[in-house]
Amino acid sequence: MRLNFCLLLSCLSFAGPSAALAGGLATEFSPASKAFTCDVPPGWTPFEEQEPWGFAVHIVGPDDAQSDYRTGIDIHYFEQGEPGFVKAAKYTDELRRGDDLTDRQSTPVVVMRVGDSLGRLFEVLETRRLPFDGLPAQDRILHHYYAIIPNGGDSYFSIDLSSSRETYLDYREMFTDFLRSFRPSGA
Repeated sequence: MRLNFCLLLSCLSFAGPSAALAGGLATEFSPASKAFTCDVPPGWTPFEEQEPWGFAVHIVGPDDAQSDYRTGIDIHYFEQGEPGFVKAAKYTDELRRGDDLTDRQSTPVVVMRVGDSLGRLFEVLETRRLPFDGLPAQDRILHHYYAIIPNGGDSYFSIDLSSSRETYLDYREMFTDFLRSFRPSGA
């Protein structure tokens, strides 16, 4: 019986995107750099921008008039040899570091197959004053779900689902499906 359970678990870990992403509802996306491809969920909008440490892709979720924080997925690529490069282990430690001021806390790291790599996943909760640029602002708990995915040598991707704590569970399964669709070009 244990062998059957392990076989089932292995099959599920290699399964492709869920029906929501694979059923033609999602849009395949690749940035101008062609560093990766992924399936963008329906109603989400991707855009790419240059940042001091390299390129970033932001995929903005549907607008919610009832919320002061818009859910999104951020993808950053950290290439070995570029200015400001930090190794994945140090970057992960920095993201997971607690902070009393923002009540920042992190879950343990777990491993998940993403493409041909083993990604390191963890969650971070922190408190922020929202809205950022208006009054009245109030404390809100934000939930980040991070995936650190190696891409040859010491280079890696950092993928972050960021949402309010109240809506996080609405997006968790979609984010797991998104990670299953993520294919680095170097992998």
